[in-house]
Amino acid sequence: MAWDYDVIIVGGGGAGLAAAIEAKRAGANCIILEADTKLGGATAQSGGVFYAAGTSVQRAAGIDDSAEDMFQYLMTLNHWSVKPDIFRILADESGPTLEWLIAEGTEFLPEQVTFGGIEAKPRAHPSHGAGTGIAETLINTAGALGIETALGTRVERLLLEDGQVIGVHAAGIDLRAPSVILTTGGFGNSPEMIARFFPTAARKGDWTWAVHRRAPYILGDGIRLGEQIDARIVGHDTGLLLPGSNAGGKALEPFLPPWLMLVNREGRRFIPETSSYTISGYALNEQTDEVAFAIFDERALVEASSDLSYLDPYGSGIEIPTWEEPMLRERVAKGEIQSADTLDLLCARIGIDPKGLAETVRTYNEDCALGVDSHYFQKLGKRYPVSTAPFYAAEIRAAVIAVTGAGLDINRDCAVLDSHGRPVPGLYAAGEVLGVLMGKRYGGGGMSIGPAIVLGRRAGIHATLAARSAAQTA
Repeated sequence: MAWDYDVIIVGGGGAGLAAAIEAKRAGANCIILEADTKLGGATAQSGGVFYAAGTSVQRAAGIDDSAEDMFQYLMTLNHWSVKPDIFRILADESGPTLEWLIAEGTEFLPEQVTFGGIEAKPRAHPSHGAGTGIAETLINTAGALGIETALGTRVERLLLEDGQVIGVHAAGIDLRAPSVILTTGGFGNSPEMIARFFPTAARKGDWTWAVHRRAPYILGDGIRLGEQIDARIVGHDTGLLLPGSNAGGKALEPFLPPWLMLVNREGRRFIPETSSYTISGYALNEQTDEVAFAIFDERALVEASSDLSYLDPYGSGIEIPTWEEPMLRERVAKGEIQSADTLDLLCARIGIDPKGLAETVRTYNEDCALGVDSHYFQKLGKRYPVSTAPFYAAEIRAAVIAVTGAGLDINRDCAVLDSHGRPVPGLYAAGEVLGVLMGKRYGGGGMSIGPAIVLGRRAGIHATLAARSAAQTA
């Protein structure tokens, strides 16, 4: 059989670019097919955080960490419900892959390494230039290697012959290759896919939207292509939902202002207000009606809303202020944020227990005076007691899709598995198109980009080995 390429990569985001680079360096004649008019995908639009352990950047910051510690943390966090072999690779290769990115030109500063979730040691590595910094490094490397790309080219179907994937059909033509790698990303911009594979997000109705909505082709193409050839789809109803509030018109709130008091319908605090976005969305969805309310008073609205320091803990330069006084006043005037001269009246308007809220406010105000959170056993920063009328309540829901978790199943070589768990000859995958990266809980900031590039590189290498073997036996 005459091949057009050795390896075809479907998708030009972080995973696809990493796959193409490694395939090219391993000797493959490869091409990237990208539906969008530019490369970079969701990686380019992200905060550019890479989750890794045992790195030179950590050591420069005086952090002693290891891949083993990272593996045990991720497995424990997920109750060992994820594939240990895949997570072993993610932990073991996280450090070497970060060093690979550094060698290619991405900059990670030791002073910016921070906690990405609830891990014991800081593993979140923000890149200089946020996601654009990582994406540009990969794009430049791919360009220097002479990797062919076809932009504005959406793959319609896989070519299958005798049970083996032998290429793709795109832009009206067949392109043949012994190895195809799917790196098409998630499905956060597809309401139909969200309804099928992420019903927890779908339940939020018009509150639901995706962080990467500026990437128009995050539509679940990899799942669609996989289903055509009986690929196994796993990870149903997993993913990372970030808090969103009506303070900014249902805006993204990955980092809630620390001066809010967050309560559920029982009027009870259920999580520290400064909790990481990696756990706050899950906690919100465990509450009655999957809703909570940010309670604050007039003094906090005037004095605290000007403090935006909480917005960018990764130093990525991405700040989306939604709690500034003018915006809050506008939302109050429109009735999107409720206000009342008494807490009892406020409770009646938002539908929460007034006695429960009164007790919570009493304790909270005492804690504010002492500077200690007696409920969660931690020191309080600058907080404002809920004591000066009028009082305000902004609705909070975990509805903003950061990462979708359902997708293709793979083995250690990144070969896609069919519905019976058997490798589909000629088909590989990496990145958010996979359904094996999430589990019950998101590990921490950077556990999307990190695994995408780790497994993208691995897919590129194994796809090239398979293509070489196919050429030898042809």
